[in-house]
Amino acid sequence: MRARIWPAIAVSFGALILLLVLFALLVMREADRIQERTKIAHQAYKSADDAISEIETNIHKGALIENQNLSGRNSPRARQRVSDLERSTETDCTTLIDVLGVEEKPRIEALREGLHQYWSLIQKSLGAPGAGHGAERLSSELETQPETILDLVRRIDALNQANLTGEETQIEAQQKKLRDFAVILTFVLLFLECSIAIFSTAYMARLDKMSLTERTRAEKAEQELRHLSNQLVRLQEEERKAISRELHDEVGQMLTGLRMELGALSSTDINEQFHDRLDSVKRLAEESLRSVRNLALLLRPSMLDDLGLEPAVHWQAKEFSRRYGIPVAVEVEGMLDDLSEVHRLCLYRVIQEAMTNCGKHADARHVTIAVTLNDTHVTASVRDDGRGFDTLSQIQGLGLMGMIERVRALRGRMVVESKPGGGTSIKAELPMRIDHPGHRDG
Repeated sequence: MRARIWPAIAVSFGALILLLVLFALLVMREADRIQERTKIAHQAYKSADDAISEIETNIHKGALIENQNLSGRNSPRARQRVSDLERSTETDCTTLIDVLGVEEKPRIEALREGLHQYWSLIQKSLGAPGAGHGAERLSSELETQPETILDLVRRIDALNQANLTGEETQIEAQQKKLRDFAVILTFVLLFLECSIAIFSTAYMARLDKMSLTERTRAEKAEQELRHLSNQLVRLQEEERKAISRELHDEVGQMLTGLRMELGALSSTDINEQFHDRLDSVKRLAEESLRSVRNLALLLRPSMLDDLGLEPAVHWQAKEFSRRYGIPVAVEVEGMLDDLSEVHRLCLYRVIQEAMTNCGKHADARHVTIAVTLNDTHVTASVRDDGRGFDTLSQIQGLGLMGMIERVRALRGRMVVESKPGGGTSIKAELPMRIDHPGHRDG
């Protein structure tokens, strides 16, 4: 189920992100296009408005030239100025056709024709005699012609305004359409996002529930395994205690009796060869008795139960020095007599296992055992100056897991510090108060 659903969720979010990017690009592109159209519309309006204003100005300039030259007819300079104004208005008419389009060309052509007649009349006025019926007629036409032309100009100006208003209306309609599209697409994307989020949340909740169930099951299994491990440890300790008692009481007594009988036989007067063999058997009996006692002490030292932890630790250090030839220092702080049996046994086994590992693997020159007791905790540590090891790869191979489980069963913690060439430190810390009542002493 997980292998099938996670790719689908990933693809869904990827598609949603792609849609968001495409939506943003589309909106930006359309907004740029609308902005460009708005810019072009305003530029066209300004160009037409400038052309219309210039036409009106030129008409007034023409009238002014004609009025200023009433007394001086046939002035070449005035006629040249009128020709320049005519060319300027011709250019403006061409601009209007380009800006307003071919639909308005007839009106602009009418304006052009009117302007042409107006400039012609001014030219005639500037070259005609000052009196006569013809001059009066020409003057009458010059008075009425500008009004006609200006009326055409005003119409074209109104048309330019109407074109701008129409463009702005279309642009506003496009903007509204873009806004509606953006709102609709935003709601669609929000719906998709909410759908994916709801589905993902529901799926994650389901996974959390499954994970909680699995974790609860794993914790229960771990507790059962730890309980079984503690039972095995207690049974092992009880078996060791029984075997130690049997070795000490039964086998030790029989070997002691055998040694006494051999001692009694050695006092009888028999030949020398018999005495030699008897002494040899006596030595074997004494060595057997010493081995049995040592084995009984290793299995379960009676002094741990009778005298306490400190004498047992000193005996362990002495036996280690005798066996491996490595000096051991014992440091004790606090009164250890009030320790419970479970604390004594746990710390003793930790020290025993640590010393065994040190003798087998450390190749140390000196070992220090430290036991410290305060109001809340009791701590035991074993330090050596041996070759050390890599704690990440070798901690399970050195038999430390049993020690860790013993300490953990009493709600304590154990720290193993070592590095190649830097020696090893094994430290176990136990709380003086155990939080789980009903714990049986082992």
